[in-house]
Amino acid sequence: MSVFSRYKRAPEGFRQIVELWEATSASKRQKMIDIGKVEDPEYTARILQFTFSWEDIVKLPDMELAEVVAKTPAKIVGYALQGLPEQVAVRFLKCASPPVAAEAKEFMTAKIGPREIDGARLKIITVARECERGGKVKTKRIAL
Repeated sequence: MSVFSRYKRAPEGFRQIVELWEATSASKRQKMIDIGKVEDPEYTARILQFTFSWEDIVKLPDMELAEVVAKTPAKIVGYALQGLPEQVAVRFLKCASPPVAAEAKEFMTAKIGPREIDGARLKIITVARECERGGKVKTKRIAL
């Protein structure tokens, strides 16, 4: 039985697997991709076409990024911005409301590890997908 078989049968299956891959750590996601490429390369390529990555979030148009940042807790935004180039962090903060931007700046200097940073970025990806479902983000929109 194929890893993808249950997703292919379910009406919302494609969206479910895209969202699963988006919420999975990079190393686990890569294992899924490798298995998928062996099992069904075309389906895997289609999933990847719609899967948000952190780089996709950074490249969102300002209006869409503002929607995502507005729905994300300031702590998560601050953690996710750690270690990024200054111009990227500034862009995120400009897309946030002034109170959220001020609070996020405080969390940008907190002492946390790479797991927390990666976790915060995965959470922002999840929020972006929620915004896409609600029609606020048009990038990588999944049409059923």
